[in-house]
Amino acid sequence: MDASSKRLRVWCGAVPASPASVCLARRQVTAQLRQWGWNNTRADDLVLVCSELVTNAIIHASGPGADVHMRMQEIDGDCRIEVWDQRPDLGLRNRSSPEGVHGRGLLMVKELADDMGVVKRKDRKVVWARVVADRPAQQEAAA
Repeated sequence: MDASSKRLRVWCGAVPASPASVCLARRQVTAQLRQWGWNNTRADDLVLVCSELVTNAIIHASGPGADVHMRMQEIDGDCRIEVWDQRPDLGLRNRSSPEGVHGRGLLMVKELADDMGVVKRKDRKVVWARVVADRPAQQEAAA
């Protein structure tokens, strides 16, 4: 397929920076992915990635009255989700204890996503992850 036949689809959303908003973010992303025809395990992976990134933005980087912003860009089964907040620094990485209930979200994102990263801006940071719909079976088994 040549580049001229590819179609970029973009969705943007925002939720209040409140723990109750994580569910709302998951519902919004799920609805958009279904509209785009993503009805497989990789769609579930994207929703979980979104949930973890939004949770981190709410817990670690958003103050009262703030919003957490999301954007998905999809082209031919390759989807990038971005979540940004109003804290430009990367924060401190917490080490979780084996019995702890926190500290594993980004590790899950790293395992589920095909790629991920952070873009620092003057007034915010954007954490992104990329998920490809048809990841080869051997790569899934290794993940």
